[in-house]
Amino acid sequence: MDKVSFRKQQLDTVNKFMKTEQAQKEINEIYLQLFSNPDFQTAKSIGITLSIDSEIPTFPIINKCWEDGKSVYIPKTFNDYSMTFARYQKNTELEMNSFGTNEPKDFTTDTLNPPELLIVPGIAFSREGHNRLGFGSGYYDRYLAQYPTKTIALAVSRQFFVKAPWPIYTLDKPVDQIISVAEGE
Repeated sequence: MDKVSFRKQQLDTVNKFMKTEQAQKEINEIYLQLFSNPDFQTAKSIGITLSIDSEIPTFPIINKCWEDGKSVYIPKTFNDYSMTFARYQKNTELEMNSFGTNEPKDFTTDTLNPPELLIVPGIAFSREGHNRLGFGSGYYDRYLAQYPTKTIALAVSRQFFVKAPWPIYTLDKPVDQIISVAEGE
């Protein structure tokens, strides 16, 4: 199956699943695994997105980072498909981008490229090769090609596959670790 068709099917599957009690149970377990992960525990700076409806909520992770004294950085995207990570604090002024996600309004000061650990978003992940399927614009693939850093992906069971059922291309950047409660399909 091509990426575009699989991505559409996967978005529908994940959107439905995220409304279930099972999804919430899995998300809570994923948080526990992440918070006990050595790379997460030792990282002083974390790059993370501000989640939207069908994603694992990132605000509990952000709050944990702040409690632990970590610096949090969120992406600011640009029309040329590049991005930078700007410091995110409780008083950071945000604006909505064309994808419907919030980004920092002021991204010219207090940036870090790359943060020590990136929690990379996606809609599907495979155990074999640690491949990820993103939302289709290639921001993270381009960023990781330019700024290699430690990466972790978080996946509920409906996002986790043993082998990728989508095509993998040479420009697709794998993640270092996938945290999931699933064994894969």
